[in-house]
Amino acid sequence: MVPKGVGAAGARASERKPLSNSSTSKEIVARLFTYGGVLPFLFPLCYRLFTGSSTLLAVDVQNLLMAYSAVIVAFIAGIHWGVFLFRQCSLNLFLHSNIVALLSWLSLLSTLLWGVVILLFCFLYLLWIDTVLVRQQLLEPWFYRLRVRASALALLSLVSYAVIAL
Repeated sequence: MVPKGVGAAGARASERKPLSNSSTSKEIVARLFTYGGVLPFLFPLCYRLFTGSSTLLAVDVQNLLMAYSAVIVAFIAGIHWGVFLFRQCSLNLFLHSNIVALLSWLSLLSTLLWGVVILLFCFLYLLWIDTVLVRQQLLEPWFYRLRVRASALALLSLVSYAVIAL
């Protein structure tokens, strides 16, 4: 659980500079990369569904899915690190993002079931932190909506793959 103070350290929401709501090239690029980044979640699931095989060119697609998921969790945790560094935030945001990144690594050392459970927790926990950050105006609302959609697709892919594989 994120303790009090994950977001702003001492600054009231009314005292912080409001975030921009305008659509920019940054927003378009973020959308393209985010939705493009969802494809590697879908590929192992679709491959397993349509071929019945778990290997492609001697590579286990389950390992691809789990490793990619862990990388994305660490990437999102890194975004939180950036928010901590460049906005007025509590040290808790920094600590929690590091703990979640390490948990994603632990998922790679686990069985499929436990690895998926760990990754689901990580994605949901990071999304909850994003909810806190957007309410405190430390994260752009458009980015939060993008994260919700991409996380839903990632979570659905992980759960579906686990159901098919187990």
